[in-house]
Amino acid sequence: MALRNAAVDRRPSLHDIADTADVAVSTVSRYLNGQLTLKPDTESRVLQAMETLGYSRSPRSAKGRATRPSVIGLVVPQIGNTYFARIAEAVVSAAEAQGLAVIIVSTLNHSRKQLEYVDLLASKDVEGIIYAGNYASNRALSAVIESGTAVVVIDEALEDAPPVDTVLVDDYAGAYQAVAHLASLGHERIALVTGPAGLNSVSERTRGYTDALIRAGIDPEKQTKLSGAFSEDFGVGALSHLLASPASPTAVFAASDTIALGIMTGAKNLGVKIPGDLSLVGFDDTPGAGYVSPRLTTVRTPVDKMASTAITMLVERMDNPDRPVSTAVTAVALVVGDSSAAPSA
Repeated sequence: MALRNAAVDRRPSLHDIADTADVAVSTVSRYLNGQLTLKPDTESRVLQAMETLGYSRSPRSAKGRATRPSVIGLVVPQIGNTYFARIAEAVVSAAEAQGLAVIIVSTLNHSRKQLEYVDLLASKDVEGIIYAGNYASNRALSAVIESGTAVVVIDEALEDAPPVDTVLVDDYAGAYQAVAHLASLGHERIALVTGPAGLNSVSERTRGYTDALIRAGIDPEKQTKLSGAFSEDFGVGALSHLLASPASPTAVFAASDTIALGIMTGAKNLGVKIPGDLSLVGFDDTPGAGYVSPRLTTVRTPVDKMASTAITMLVERMDNPDRPVSTAVTAVALVVGDSSAAPSA
């Protein structure tokens, strides 16, 4: 925790300055970003508060802001995960189009690091943060949001956080389409393999899975359900549990391509034919889904659109800190490959 404490001690928040100067947080944020000219007495109070608290950043002139590139931070759980690597690349591309530079940090799925890296980015005076996490809450990010720093949460909604701009995937619709597809092929034993149960995305995909089964006249309570990590290792291990279940499934909806690719690896190791013995549908449409044989049936998540929406929201928040908070839900689409077919006799 030394890194987090050092980051907090090194720089007070905009909220601290606002309290000391008796002004709104948005006033301090806009003033420092060169977006607001203050009355002399108000400016004097803000500058005095900054000096008293040891806040080292100088106010930026409007001209300086227009000619000097802004720096934003991006927090992702794993760069090695293909899905989050795609998000990182898409965010950088969209940011550069807006004249923004991006500092990327990976938490490696460590709960402690997700706190420390948010504090670190805040201490570096980034003008905004895009946060893609694998946790339902982040108290460090909540503090940054309250401080007035522009923040956009992408992919996974946060609970117990202040109001914040958010870009989500239509997890429910994607899962519903995937399971409805398997049911339409004649499958009645359709297993669900998901990531961590506490995530909003997992909850929504589970809800879509359940509703699609009910709509098809299939009892969700009689299906096999497993939850674990969004990893190939989990997918490999999950297959053995699926095959050993009392009602061995003829099809599987994996709530991420990463899990689905692990299931495919496990199937090759155990001599299980896909889709002959087991149909499989993933989620995300990562590049690997199109490279494997058979080509994976999956739900396409338009990462580029998510990234461009997140950057647009962040820039609007930076330029207008007082605008209402918004949430964008990105539409998805089923991409039928070769890993799903009617159940064999």
